[in-house]
Amino acid sequence: MSIDTESPLAHLSEETIEALAKEFDAIHAQVYADLGERDRRYIKNVIAAQRQLAVAGRVLLLGSASKPAWLAGTACLGMAKILENMEIGHNVMHGQWDWMNDPDIHSSSWDWDTASTAKAWKHSHNYIHHTFTNIRGKDKDLGYEIMRIDPHQKWHPVYLAQP
Repeated sequence: MSIDTESPLAHLSEETIEALAKEFDAIHAQVYADLGERDRRYIKNVIAAQRQLAVAGRVLLLGSASKPAWLAGTACLGMAKILENMEIGHNVMHGQWDWMNDPDIHSSSWDWDTASTAKAWKHSHNYIHHTFTNIRGKDKDLGYEIMRIDPHQKWHPVYLAQP
């Protein structure tokens, strides 16, 4: 539900907020201490799979005189784009992999093949969306209307299918 004017934290005392911050800091420290080779292998494997899907999709489309080859090629390219934009790019630009100090997948150097530049996305998503999450009039993600998440958003029957 979107927040109109009052912060959901308004009723919390300064001490409660500070205690919550300490809990979050402890979780962060625990997760950061657990990062390692398993995580490095994961992202490298996802990147390799994305690139293989992109190549396979293009190869299949070259032989797309048949509908099954066209369908398989299109599916491969679609999956490659989803992996590139969501699992790889989104997380890289959040800085999830910066701890590796790998310039190929660092938030300061990553760019992607999409309509929004990395710089514009970092501002609109990392700053605006994550600073003003679900605040009507500020969080631009509320305006995409892919899903109805705000009771002030006009209802359409297509929203019956949303999770």
